[in-house]
Amino acid sequence: MLRDFVWNRIDSVAVLRDQIEEWVLTRKHSLYAAAACRIGTGLAVLGLLIANFTTRDLWVGQASIWAEPARAISRFPELAILKDVSSDVLTVVYVVTMLAALAFVLGWRTKAANVITFVGFIAIVGQNPVVGGQGDNLIRLTLLWLLLMRTAEHWSLDSRRLSRASKRSRGEEALPRWLSTSLHNLALVALAVQTILVYTAAGLDKISQQTWQHGTALYYTMQLPEFRPFPSLSDLLSSSTVVLAIVTYTVLLVQLFFAPLLLNPSSRRAVIGLAIAVNVVFAILFAAPWSSLAVIAVTCLFASDEAFESIDEWIRDRFRPITRWIGRRGASVADVVDSGLHRLVYPVTDWVRFTIFRR
Repeated sequence: MLRDFVWNRIDSVAVLRDQIEEWVLTRKHSLYAAAACRIGTGLAVLGLLIANFTTRDLWVGQASIWAEPARAISRFPELAILKDVSSDVLTVVYVVTMLAALAFVLGWRTKAANVITFVGFIAIVGQNPVVGGQGDNLIRLTLLWLLLMRTAEHWSLDSRRLSRASKRSRGEEALPRWLSTSLHNLALVALAVQTILVYTAAGLDKISQQTWQHGTALYYTMQLPEFRPFPSLSDLLSSSTVVLAIVTYTVLLVQLFFAPLLLNPSSRRAVIGLAIAVNVVFAILFAAPWSSLAVIAVTCLFASDEAFESIDEWIRDRFRPITRWIGRRGASVADVVDSGLHRLVYPVTDWVRFTIFRR
């Protein structure tokens, strides 16, 4: 009896191991979700940098000397890129990072754009830890995991370029297929676990505070001047105890029970929708659009590829009349994109290469 029990357990472990190996090594999972995460994260970086472009010297430049004590204890080596640099050099790094974030969103030379965005974002945002937030940390970690993932398989200029040169695309694989697949899937799991931990930690932190226990946290937050982008809307919501209670308990429900609600397909769709809605509310009410967009981007990882394929088909159906209209005039959408690249993107990148980097 004991021997049979032990052998059954050994067989179960062997079957589980084979299933894990098959899932990790056979094919890349959630490629649409990875593309959506890439676009959302890139837009969060680009939006944050554009919104603070006019105050970059006060934020991270020479005028940010007031943040030096906090900067001195930071351990990110990328901070040395902008240490004691002039305003002109800061502007160049700032603009290059924005261009890389834009290329990352479009999926043009995605891996290189990911690396430049990752390093540039840390170098810029990390210069002033005083005004940093948890959203910045989430973006930093997300960009790191996305480096190991195949995020340009869909909704990217790279996928179109490689599909038009399939023979060359097979030769451009720098890693063996099994290694590339396993890195993508393991990074996907790591980023998903990180997202679950972010939601759970945020929920546990909230229920430990008396203001959230009493349901007054959102009310007091909406009274702070820096969190009132639309004062009339904040006053309208804060005057209704019922609405405040609904939003408060929805936030706690989503964050505390995000992980267990993912186990069932129906509850997974519900919690993903609620999580996106909550972050949209935070973006509007508390003037935090870019950190909220970063959270929405990683939340999209839990949506199925079937859902994204349906969205993709719906969008294509809506834009098909425009494509036909362009086609009747002798050009396709791809031709328009190529024309834009050769007339705008390539000249700018060539100017940066030959003028700034002297290459």
